[in-house]
Amino acid sequence: MSVETTFSLGVTGIKVPTAKIIEKNLKDRSSVFYLGEQYEHLLDFQTNSTEDERFKRLTSYKNHFYSYLYAALNIKQMKVQWERAGFPIGNRPEILATLFNIGFEVSIPKADPVVGGSSLLVHKQPYTFGLIAYEYYYSGELYDLFPFKSEKFDWNHV
Repeated sequence: MSVETTFSLGVTGIKVPTAKIIEKNLKDRSSVFYLGEQYEHLLDFQTNSTEDERFKRLTSYKNHFYSYLYAALNIKQMKVQWERAGFPIGNRPEILATLFNIGFEVSIPKADPVVGGSSLLVHKQPYTFGLIAYEYYYSGELYDLFPFKSEKFDWNHV
């Protein structure tokens, strides 16, 4: 039997420990992941049963608002961390997806980030989480919602 906190929850697969880190980073002004005062109360709880309320937020079948909000805050917190360190990754969907997949613990800003994350086989070809994000983002499938620059990132220099 597995411990509950090891499960990814909801449509975005947020784990309880990750949700707690996201919540803490919203309030901790000394954190490299801190987003600013305007974000501090986005995840305030309405009850004293924070564990139960958090679980319901992340597992609601009828309302995915909090699943998406936690995922967006997770990515934004790491994006801000990298920007503050002088390594902007806002135009690197493959790096943002990799970081989302591997977590805060290994988000270490650097000039030469590596695409990676969990690996899976697609038609017997291995793909990492970050590579799938890159391929999908630049496929044009959602171009009307997420237009990209006329020049793609040069994958050969990753």
